[in-house]
Amino acid sequence: MNVPASGHRPVDERRAQLLDAALAVLREHGLAGLTTRAVTTRAGVPHGIFHYAFGSKAALVRALVERELTGATAAWDAAVATDDLETALRRALRAQLDIVRADPAHQAAMYELIRAARDDSDVSTVAWERRQYLAEIERQLGGWSQRGGVTWTAPVEHVAALVLSAADGVIQAWVADHDDERADASVDLLARAIASLARPA
Repeated sequence: MNVPASGHRPVDERRAQLLDAALAVLREHGLAGLTTRAVTTRAGVPHGIFHYAFGSKAALVRALVERELTGATAAWDAAVATDDLETALRRALRAQLDIVRADPAHQAAMYELIRAARDDSDVSTVAWERRQYLAEIERQLGGWSQRGGVTWTAPVEHVAALVLSAADGVIQAWVADHDDERADASVDLLARAIASLARPA
């Protein structure tokens, strides 16, 4: 049920309200149903509020992906409070997997959104999203290097790309088969493989 908007609200609150509504529309009606009109109707606000908060559908999509990235980054940060590289990697990777396992419908909706963005020059977020993920992984790898006194046997940006690609593969495999045992085993092997690329400084 839509909740009518009341009074003037700061733009950040409006943006959060519309993002919640957009995700609900995306989950229930798919990408085809994600229109600015559907989003404002779901949020219970006048259509003009959308342009006040975002200005364009492209900006809304980018904000949705950015919020997803923020949540993923928080999960990594909470998981890696350890100096043991393999343990930190395992925890971080499992944290990402657990986000998906907790709400598969949410992940399916985000995958649909990102796939569409890849083919839409007006809503192009994929390259930006990937750069942000890579930058965060590089930051974590650099932090572990300093704390643990190790160096990487390959350029850190290449290690980060490997982590991202492999983690995506594990997650997409779980989305396809929901095999928890296989996914957990893959995470363990991936953490061990990545940690093997580190050497004492």
